Amino acid sequence: MSGANSLQVMPLGVRKGFLRDNLEVVCFATLLIMFFKTFVGQQFSIPSASMRNTLMIGDHLLVNKFLFAVPQWSWEERLFPMRAPVRGDIIVFRYPGDREQDWVKRCVALPGDTVRIRDKRLFVNGRLVTGPWEYHILDSAQGPVPGPWPPGRDAGPLERIPHGLVRPSWPYADPGVNPAREIVFGFRDNLGPVTVPPGHLLALGDNRENSADGRFWGFLPLDHLRGRPFIIWWSFREGGNDDTEADMPRNPGDVLMNFLDGARHFLTWTRWERTGKVPR
Repeated sequence: MSGANSLQVMPLGVRKGFLRDNLEVVCFATLLIMFFKTFVGQQFSIPSASMRNTLMIGDHLLVNKFLFAVPQWSWEERLFPMRAPVRGDIIVFRYPGDREQDWVKRCVALPGDTVRIRDKRLFVNGRLVTGPWEYHILDSAQGPVPGPWPPGRDAGPLERIPHGLVRPSWPYADPGVNPAREIVFGFRDNLGPVTVPPGHLLALGDNRENSADGRFWGFLPLDHLRGRPFIIWWSFREGGNDDTEADMPRNPGDVLMNFLDGARHFLTWTRWERTGKVPR
């Protein structure tokens, strides 16, 4: 019998059919994505100007979720790039007031550090901490201005406390106080000295006049940390400018509208100069 007319018998289980073949691929891909998002990395987008201009509204970040993981065995620490947060790290974390929300700020002080803010200047353990990543608004039309901010440089007008109001003590000196985390005003430009308690850190936004951060809701528990951004994989001007805050999708319809908006304005609203940048 010729080879053209011979019948090749397939082993059992090889001919699974189109549906089963593709379903297995989809299931495997889904499990892989879930594993990656849970343990390795995840993408986040910036909705507000609290970290401007270090991070802009519409920056899409890839976040390393391995970095701040707590190793269970010594071999994990040797095998994987794990470490504790350090001063100056940009951090993504679960907001203490609502753990369903992910926020991004900069770690400025660690457990045991003494923090003091005087006339907008940050002092940690008695030393002034400032740099080009610290922004202040001198004129609303000009926007955030980069540092550093030595004491002799004008950092703009100080926060005004209403006449006759007695300024209370900072309510978050003890992280167990005021667990509801209400926003308290009057400590934006002058605070402390306070000591960061064990198991916590202090996080501030780089855009100091436009950031709801640890000055208003207290210390951040270390177990709220999600990771550290390692690259801006895409940057998109919401509304075609740098000042329009992003709408956070609340349902599948919002996700679809965001996708259509991005597709329609992809070429003109993308910040090409920021795409691929490493945030520092």
